[in-house]
Amino acid sequence: MQDDCIAVAMGLPELMILGQTELKDHFEVTVRYRVEKVACPHCGSMMVRKHASTFQRKKDRKLRDKIVILTLEKRRFRCLSCGKVFTEPDEIFCPRRRSTKRLRKYLGERASHQAISRVAKEEGVSESLVRRSFTEEAALELGVDEGKPKASRVIGLDEFSVKKRMFDTTISDIEGRKVLGIVEGCGKSKLEKYFTALPDPEIVEVVVMDMHEPFRQAVQMCLPKANIVVDKFHVIVHVNQALGKVRTKLQNREGKGKRWLLFHSRYLLLRKAESLNDEEKIRLGHLFSYYPELAVAWRLKEGLREWYRISSRAEAEASLYQWEESVRKSGFKEFRAVLSIFRNWRNEILNYFNHRVTNGFVEGKNNRIKVIKRMAYGYRNVDNLRRRIPLTNNEIAASTKASGGFSH
Repeated sequence: MQDDCIAVAMGLPELMILGQTELKDHFEVTVRYRVEKVACPHCGSMMVRKHASTFQRKKDRKLRDKIVILTLEKRRFRCLSCGKVFTEPDEIFCPRRRSTKRLRKYLGERASHQAISRVAKEEGVSESLVRRSFTEEAALELGVDEGKPKASRVIGLDEFSVKKRMFDTTISDIEGRKVLGIVEGCGKSKLEKYFTALPDPEIVEVVVMDMHEPFRQAVQMCLPKANIVVDKFHVIVHVNQALGKVRTKLQNREGKGKRWLLFHSRYLLLRKAESLNDEEKIRLGHLFSYYPELAVAWRLKEGLREWYRISSRAEAEASLYQWEESVRKSGFKEFRAVLSIFRNWRNEILNYFNHRVTNGFVEGKNNRIKVIKRMAYGYRNVDNLRRRIPLTNNEIAASTKASGGFSH
């Protein structure tokens, strides 16, 4: 292999190959920068001469599945104009580092979605190098204000599982579709600490959340001018659960030979009415002919979905009273929890009709977090996981997959 060929193969044309050796498990390559002279950083003069050299070993990215060790000749020059001695600039390696910039960037990018131990093993480097590289990459991607509380006009709050019985809270810019920050835990005090540290809390106009009381209390305390909107998908989930409980109650009444009809209809009942094909409509009609109670519960579910399509808040408020009265007349105990939600969160639920925003992006981001954890076998280091999440802001947004027609 010619000297310049390995320089091209490594993608480092700025370097001159002084010597190279291919060993069983790695390459040893001695290099220096091609430029013969550099400008004096003190006076700008090009009247310089070589003063001395030192050699530094640096680890680089693999070449043909072999580790590459670069030995860099670091030259020192004396300026003939001002007499000062200086070291030539080093854009590839950086001073006092035992690895190249691009190796650390590569390790950091891999560690953003894979376990640090796995990256270290596959790349033949230490876990500490991967960990430092990831921290550097995170700081570059997130900016110098990493960890500094940020706000936007419309923010979304949602908790996600870090590990068993441990939850954190994502704070997201709904309109900008990015994670603004991660709050440890999902309690009131930590969220208040985040909000009180905001440099510009007055820009927050809308906060979207589920029915989590600590979230509401924190927003009311620290962002009193912001309008709270309960995410409609969380409300519909509770209605779907009530419908499921009605189905389960009827299923448990039946003997073993008849339960299958109700059991196999559980997903069919959750589908949106408008997404049903002709065969599914026939199946549903057949089911309702046997279980008219289930038909009533299903219509309540569909009625709430239709309610969210109303154009004005005033009309929605009047229609909500009618829907609640239908629930009471049905006599379904399973729907009492839904009535309780509307009683306790009425204004926040109705605020949807003023702002028409949801936490769909946040839910999608939490699904991405689950994928990250699964790919990395759980991420035993919680701090690393928290740092990884905002890095997903830079991923190319894939189009959201359809929900399969379920009632959302």
